[in-house]
Amino acid sequence: MAFTYTKRKDGRLMKRVSVNGKIQTLYSKDPKDLERQYIEAKYLDSKNIYLDDSITFKQFAKEWLNIHSAGKADGTVREYKYIVNNYLVKNLGNLKLKNIRKYDIQNIQKDLLENNHMELAQKVVRFAKAILNEAIECDYIVKNVALNIKSPKIIRNEKKILTDDEDKLLVECSSKHKHGLFFLLLRYTGMRKEEITALQINDIDLKNKIISINKAVSFIHNQAKIKSTKNKKGRQVPILDVVYTQLEQRLDYCKKNKIKYLFTKQTDNKTMLSDMAIRRMLDSFLLFINKTQIENHKKNNDTNNKKNKNKKDENDEELKEIKFTLHQLRHSYCTMLYYAGIGIKEAQNLMGHSSADMVYDIYTHLDSKKEDISNSLNNYIKI
Repeated sequence: MAFTYTKRKDGRLMKRVSVNGKIQTLYSKDPKDLERQYIEAKYLDSKNIYLDDSITFKQFAKEWLNIHSAGKADGTVREYKYIVNNYLVKNLGNLKLKNIRKYDIQNIQKDLLENNHMELAQKVVRFAKAILNEAIECDYIVKNVALNIKSPKIIRNEKKILTDDEDKLLVECSSKHKHGLFFLLLRYTGMRKEEITALQINDIDLKNKIISINKAVSFIHNQAKIKSTKNKKGRQVPILDVVYTQLEQRLDYCKKNKIKYLFTKQTDNKTMLSDMAIRRMLDSFLLFINKTQIENHKKNNDTNNKKNKNKKDENDEELKEIKFTLHQLRHSYCTMLYYAGIGIKEAQNLMGHSSADMVYDIYTHLDSKKEDISNSLNNYIKI
């Protein structure tokens, strides 16, 4: 028997069905979808399963956020709320859970992908699946329509480390710039931004050349708030010779001026750095590094021109602007551990990772590169 329905003036299709002795009206724009709803309603009725079909996505998502934000780090909670409220609730909020269709979520994904927000699109689908899965467990719906939506495959760019020349410039400039020690420490301890911001002078043991990392911060509305480290554990990292002298000088200054934190706001030495202050420090330091690079290049050219008046300087080429992120400094530290022969487990402890997976990935990648270099050298010698 053919499935019949009524077509409304607004273009929607309508079908009435008896559930638990009451007449319900089903709506859809697609005949197949309407038929699916009808079959599903009749099946649930035959099994005496009666769902609460009045709750909206917005209502359920609010409760989901409250439950799943408990115990999470501030940054994680902010991400949850941002994605759920700005993409899912904004587009699905007024829909009843039972009326949400696969294409509703796919349309959100499509808009993000068209604007090259690949990672965000992936997270939106993941959150949609998690929320709807919980709605099933709470007996609001019987099927997760987002379950078979495929997330885009993200091809991540290889993380870059500082070159030898950039490393030398960083060390050179660190002693000449007022914020230099901050970036020198990040480069040669592998600390996260949130960890170095929380670092106190009592965490530094110059005698034994050890820094204890036992806390971090989260940035709430730009301001730092103390929290536990990312993996909830403390760790110790060695103070390398390259940072020792500058660190010793900074500690002496802090002790004489009764400053608690190793790095503080310029306007208030009792207060930890803000997120914006760190960004400004990085901009200032990069500007100084590039200025120094130009000056050094000019000096080398002048010297070479005097020695070789009739020869064109080989270094007389356009300089590339030096740019790096704080995470690149941390990645450079991990790469340094690999080349220094530090094992994966010890590297994991020094980096403060909860598992060895990330370090293993980096080490495996570097192993493959080393093999390529070895093959290239062997092939060259054979020639």
